[in-house]
Amino acid sequence: MNRLAALVALLLSGFPHPAPSAELPRAEPAAVGLSAGKIAELRPALQRLVDEGKIPGGVALLVRHGKIADVTTFGYRDLATKTLMTEDTIFAIASMTKPITCVAAMTLVEQGKLGLDDPVAKYLPELKDLRVLGDTSDEASKEVTTVPASRPVTIHHLLAQTSGISYGVSESTDARLKEAYKRAGLVGRRHKTIADLVSRLAHVPLAHQPGEDWTYGFSHDVLGRVIEVASGRRFDQYLRERIFAQLDMRDTTFHVPEDKRGRVATIYDASEGGVLSPLPKEYGSETFFSGGGGLFSTARDYARFAQMLLNGGVLEGVRILEPGTVAAMTTNQIGEHSAFGERKYGLGFGLALAPGQDGGNPVLDRYYWGGAHSTTFWVLPRRDLVMVLMMQVGPTDLGGTDRVFHRVVNAAIQR
Repeated sequence: MNRLAALVALLLSGFPHPAPSAELPRAEPAAVGLSAGKIAELRPALQRLVDEGKIPGGVALLVRHGKIADVTTFGYRDLATKTLMTEDTIFAIASMTKPITCVAAMTLVEQGKLGLDDPVAKYLPELKDLRVLGDTSDEASKEVTTVPASRPVTIHHLLAQTSGISYGVSESTDARLKEAYKRAGLVGRRHKTIADLVSRLAHVPLAHQPGEDWTYGFSHDVLGRVIEVASGRRFDQYLRERIFAQLDMRDTTFHVPEDKRGRVATIYDASEGGVLSPLPKEYGSETFFSGGGGLFSTARDYARFAQMLLNGGVLEGVRILEPGTVAAMTTNQIGEHSAFGERKYGLGFGLALAPGQDGGNPVLDRYYWGGAHSTTFWVLPRRDLVMVLMMQVGPTDLGGTDRVFHRVVNAAIQR
């Protein structure tokens, strides 16, 4: 029995009944305890950042008490053609794929097809006997010193990103590890399949011993391949059948079909002097299904996914996860370690904790995650609130867009 057995209810078998096509109900802000006047300040505040040339545009969506209280579109889907941003704009959501991958994995845990303490090598034998980057003092002239892993990488390690599997590219990554990733063809290369990616990861060392730190990397891509093996379905098919079809996430996919490509927003890069430079349009892959960053989606679709989580794993009568599973996923799973220097992390979500009453244990304030192209979502359980903000620009949060969104919403909450 794994470490979260008390929280994870192994009650589901097979798929739930398909969900009817539906929309979250809409309500006036005042009907869900929000100031309409304050909410009205959101669009001009965000449009100001567009007018200043800091961001191209986006969609901000707010759900309170299960009802859409506001959808604000601002700026442009494409600056060159002055195509306005619309509610149905499709975004490359990058690492916002990760929470979806983790939810998919936990459906298999509930079905008894995965165990959180299972070694990953049970499903992917090529990842048996992994090595770990050795101490710098042990380096020979050109050889990368490695030591045996003290324990197997487990499913839990993948979910919590404590496996030691890196991306091999961040500024903080050890130079030796960066070189090992380059030599293995893991940097700047288009992978054919996630099986191809996993085979290459088998030949590079882990950044640290499994479970002994938090490292942002390919853990959730590996998890996608585990899902394929455990479910007997291709990863994209499993997501479509088990999550997207059930939640009526009709525009969420790894590959945007031709008839929807006119709705895909252009991605901009502002790293050179803050000038917004368009990147070539891409529409995903039909063979490489990155569980860490490959999905496209809309604000509408992702709000449905987030509302399912806020509801304890169910939306419109269709249950995806049990409440105990959602609770486990949104509980600190990395102990004293930190994610990106200060955050805590559950199983697929960053966690923001608030002080407990009378100095007691911290309580969950919100869980969230974002993508490299400035797509982000937040779930605030204590306020019964979902916030989704989607743009297509990097670096992330240009102009403090996230702060603008939160400032307006916080000021609008009346009860």
